[in-house]
Amino acid sequence: MRRLVSTTKLLGSTAGIRLSSTKNSDRERLERLVEEVKGIKSKLKVLEESKAANGLVDLYASRKMKKLDIKRILGIFNDRAYHAPIFCHKTLPIVLAQFITGLDRLPSGLNAMPSILSVRATLLRSFQKLINCKIPITDGQVQHFRRVLEDIDEEHAERELLQTMAFGILELKEYVSCHRRALVELKKTSERWASIPVREEDVLTYAEIQDIQAPLDSVNRCMITYNFISRMFLNHDPEMMMDSNPSRVGMVDLEMNLEHVVRNAVDEAKQICTDYYGDCPDTEFELTSDSKAFRFPYMSTTIRYIILELMKNAFRATVESHMKRNDIGIVTCADMPPVRVLINLQEGTEHACICISDEGMGMTDEALAMAMAYSYTSVSKPALQLCESGEKSASTAPSPLAGYGYGLPMSRVYAQSLGGDLFLQTMEGYGTRAYYYIKIADA
Repeated sequence: MRRLVSTTKLLGSTAGIRLSSTKNSDRERLERLVEEVKGIKSKLKVLEESKAANGLVDLYASRKMKKLDIKRILGIFNDRAYHAPIFCHKTLPIVLAQFITGLDRLPSGLNAMPSILSVRATLLRSFQKLINCKIPITDGQVQHFRRVLEDIDEEHAERELLQTMAFGILELKEYVSCHRRALVELKKTSERWASIPVREEDVLTYAEIQDIQAPLDSVNRCMITYNFISRMFLNHDPEMMMDSNPSRVGMVDLEMNLEHVVRNAVDEAKQICTDYYGDCPDTEFELTSDSKAFRFPYMSTTIRYIILELMKNAFRATVESHMKRNDIGIVTCADMPPVRVLINLQEGTEHACICISDEGMGMTDEALAMAMAYSYTSVSKPALQLCESGEKSASTAPSPLAGYGYGLPMSRVYAQSLGGDLFLQTMEGYGTRAYYYIKIADA
């Protein structure tokens, strides 16, 4: 009888454990199910918000916007009759919306490249942050708006938007040339294919992606416009306007010394050339009568960017056309022709002009036509390349965007965005001249 009772207790205890275990298991499954439902709801919410945001992108992108003009922007940030925060709150979402729709319209499959889609996603998040931000009227709202712009600026810097877009072109090149590159590899491994010539243009099919030029120019103008207006606000201190003679408003130097900016950019290019080749050609400067004394408002950072790009190209062409090495194999530039820099700035004229001349043997007509193309580069190895997994891999190229073909076309877009221009003239067998026009705005 005792054994029967003990057995009954044991069975009851075991059944209780099983029941408890079943309850715990059911509870865990229920908790997992609840978490899955929350995850699905969260994803649906993101999709709904993204769909709504894309609808608003179309609305904002349809709004017209005036061309970037330094004099007008200075007026908005200088004159207390304007309210710069409200101007930025109204304008910046329009710029981002036009940026996004510009990416969507990129031809030749460029809009489907992973890097371009990544840039679009970043811009859409930025757009949502801006349109969800209250109109900055009170001091508190202005400070909140400033923090939102700072967050956006930080994310854009972390995502390296310009470099990522340039990488998208590299992805497209890899995509359209994959079969031809397979033939190149076959040529290396099989004697039967060894005698078949394969040129660079057979591998990188520029003709297939040449339609990207104008759409990319338009997209990059949006990037420049957004960065300019946003950073004007972030770098603007209203209290400085109490000063009767401020030297700077936002990103703009009100009395920029053109000669000083150009010489600094040339020195920087010299250092890059020396670091890469071991030496650098001489530079000769020529200035017109007003170039030393005349000052005008402009962004010195833009001029530095463009002059640095032009000088790097001029130095590289000169060194590689006249390269000599001494007895121990070090490159020497002692007998090389100099790169000449002419700064023409006349008071009362509409544009200043910087002419950079080299004797780097010039270019063919075909090479000149391609020099401003995003799809072309004369550098044999990009600074970042695609490895087999499709990820970015670093190389030893001399500059972050070297090999992308972005330097000259982006410089031209910078110049044109602010009312100037950039173009090249070349004499094959002798050298090249670059003309950089800068629109002069009265303060």
